[in-house]
Formats: sequence, C-alpha cells, structure tokens
Amino acid sequence: MVGRRLCGRGAGWALLMALGAWPISAQIPDKFTNLQVLAKDIAKPELVRTMRTWAGELGVRCMHCHVGPDNLEGMDFAIDTKPTKRAAREMIRMVQTINGSVVKALPPRDAPRDGVSCYTCHRREARPPLPLHLELARTAQARGGAAAAERYRELRRASEVAGKYDFGPEMLAMTAFTLFEQKRLDDALAVAQLAVEQYPAVADAHVVLGQAQLQRGNAPAAKESFRKALELDPQHPLAQRRLKEMEAPAASPSPSPR
Repeated sequence: MVGRRLCGRGAGWALLMALGAWPISAQIPDKFTNLQVLAKDIAKPELVRTMRTWAGELGVRCMHCHVGPDNLEGMDFAIDTKPTKRAAREMIRMVQTINGSVVKALPPRDAPRDGVSCYTCHRREARPPLPLHLELARTAQARGGAAAAERYRELRRASEVAGKYDFGPEMLAMTAFTLFEQKRLDDALAVAQLAVEQYPAVADAHVVLGQAQLQRGNAPAAKESFRKALELDPQHPLAQRRLKEMEAPAASPSPSPR
C-alpha cells in the first residue's frame, strides 16, 4: 500500500501508534462507505494501518480530515465536508499515480526504486515545509538578513533531528545567491557570515562570504576569505579564479595622445 514507508522520527511516531498509543481501531466501523482512493474491500486492520501511516507522515490526527471529537467517539468518517479531506484524496491519487505509472516508466537500475510517500514532501508537517533556502530568503525579504540567520538557528535547534530541512552549507550558499540576484547585498552578506559561522572548515562557505564581501565593495576582506577557502581546499576553482582576478596587476594605461 502506498505510503507505508516512513523515515526518521516519523517512523518512531507511527510505531508508537501501532503499538496502541492511539487506540482508534475500536472507533472505526467494520463496514466502510465513501472509499474513493482505497480498495472498497480493504480489510479493517489494513485500513487502520494505512490511516495511521498517513497521519504519522503528516504529523496530524484523524480530526485533521474527519469530522468528530478528539476521542473519536461517534466520528463520521464518511462525510466530506472538510477541505483537508478533499485535498488529501487528490494528494493520495497523485502519490498512487507517481508510484504506479511514473516510477515504473523510469529506466531500470540495479536496486529497485522505493517510490514516494506523504513523508517525502510533508516531513510530518500538515503543510510541507519549504526548502530551507526559500524559507530563509523569504524571511530575509520580510525582516532582513539578521532575521534570516536567526530563523536558521531556530529551525536547526527545533528540527535538525526530525530531518525536515537540509541544514548543510549548500542551502546557505543558495540563500545568499538568491539574495544577490534580488540585489539584497546586506542580507546576502549576513547569510554568508552565518555560513562561515556554522561551517568554518568548509571551503565553499568562505567562498560565499568572499563573494558577498566583493559584492559589497570590501576587496581586502574578500581576498582573505578566498585565501582561507584555498587553505581548506587548495584546488577550489572559484576561489582560485577570484583571487587571481583580484591580485592581477591593473592594465597599464594607454599613452596619452600627443
């Protein structure tokens, strides 16, 4: 069944429910009506297991889609009044299409493809989290580069173990370059400084900082950043090129016409 496979903390959460931490099975009727994306003859244990998996992958409970009380007593599982339930059906159809048609149409390889599940995008969030570089860029646009740096630290403290975001230096580099393109040079510099703070031993972080410093007109600081990058990675092509460009003697002026 699509969506059974979980990752990270989502797997542990679903396991607790499966062991009885969330006893919903007794509240579910033995016969089902209004099934549209699951097999109409699905067995009750399989339906309960599937629903628990979907709930775990989104970090929600039954009331997110179904109408009824928190203890589930008397819940009307068939009614379709909640927009979240209608949206969930379309998302499940999408997952089934990807796994049933798109993945199968891909070229063969040695290891079988796992396909996708709700967790692939949602990471135990009802609304899928943005890629980190977009989250940080939006924060910078709204509140500045310092706020984006603080947002990074906040998310890393709260979410690193859950695997909801990629906190690697590449995400900070992508954020900085997004801000460069938007002409938000001070904000890009703040994010580049964060990259070096978080990853002082990564050459790319120093290159990003050098690029930001160069954009801000601080050539001496940029040179130091590119030199530091080359200490960490003597073959870094962009650091080599930038430093060579900056240290090349200025072209001799053309003789004044007589």
